[in-house]
Amino acid sequence: MALDNLSERDKAVLRSIFDPTVTIAADVVEDVKDQFVEDDEPATDDYKESAALCAEGVRLAESGKLAEALETMTRGVQAAPERAAAYNDRAQLLRLMQKDDEATADIDRALSLTVGKKTRARALALCQRGVLLRKRGADDDARAAFTEAAKLGSSFAKKQVVELNPYAALCNQMLSQVMRGEKDIKL
Repeated sequence: MALDNLSERDKAVLRSIFDPTVTIAADVVEDVKDQFVEDDEPATDDYKESAALCAEGVRLAESGKLAEALETMTRGVQAAPERAAAYNDRAQLLRLMQKDDEATADIDRALSLTVGKKTRARALALCQRGVLLRKRGADDDARAAFTEAAKLGSSFAKKQVVELNPYAALCNQMLSQVMRGEKDIKL
């Protein structure tokens, strides 16, 4: 069968089977590379201090010193309370520490600071929100967060949208049954 005879929707379905990073939602989400604007943080001393403190917090966390990392990242947030990336960094650490409610508060703050902006900080906050919502079993809300992050260019979010798409899951199930040679396909 020639691909030329397929509808655009059929071609999108085939692309999604062979490339899981291509998403099919209600419509095909365009595969855009890094369309978000880099976080245009001011080059002020408080923002630089915040970034340095958060980087140090990451180093501490990587060496297993989570309490020290949290203190350092909190100082990073306090140094520049309007810096969304600082809240994202601390939220990720809080998630690692199983403090999901506190992480959610930081994610919400990062999202409120980036409303209407196409920034990396917003995409990361949406991804973190999606992960937490998925962990709680709120797949519809998680899908919405990942879809918005995917539109901002997040490849991780695009993959999550595919995983959360019930049609894609059904197609994958049927395809694996066909590949295993099962005669009766179970839905």
